[in-house]
Amino acid sequence: MTDIEVRETEALEVKPLGTVVNLNEPRECAIALQDIRGAESLFRGYKRVLSDALVSYWQQAGSAKTFAVGGGRNAVITGGPEKHYDAEAIRDDLLAAGMPAERVSEVVVETVTYQVKAVEANRAAKANPEYARIIERHTTVIEKPYDVAVRRS
Repeated sequence: MTDIEVRETEALEVKPLGTVVNLNEPRECAIALQDIRGAESLFRGYKRVLSDALVSYWQQAGSAKTFAVGGGRNAVITGGPEKHYDAEAIRDDLLAAGMPAERVSEVVVETVTYQVKAVEANRAAKANPEYARIIERHTTVIEKPYDVAVRRS
């Protein structure tokens, strides 16, 4: 899917920048990473301007959020205004207005969530081997990709 290729000599050709980076040289890797992030920032700006132009066209045309732009391509608009509700205030006010509680519970659905406090889970696990087994049995480690920030010193 990508055209990224690492040469046998541990060199990476960064085609958009026209550079070859020695992967065994931290300074070269850091400089290339900064250059890529700079280019990425520029591209995000270009994407925003082009997206805004298409949204403007869509709003003026008054068409569906998916529309043909020629060349066998469609633009698909997503996002825009989204309603956020204050569920507790709506529930309280509907009940106060006389709506039956059963109907209110259909409009405003109660949701309960549980969260584990890692510090307290570790304390409980240290205090009792059975607690430790239970906590371990219901714990999953999710690997997240590493990211590197490069700053000028």
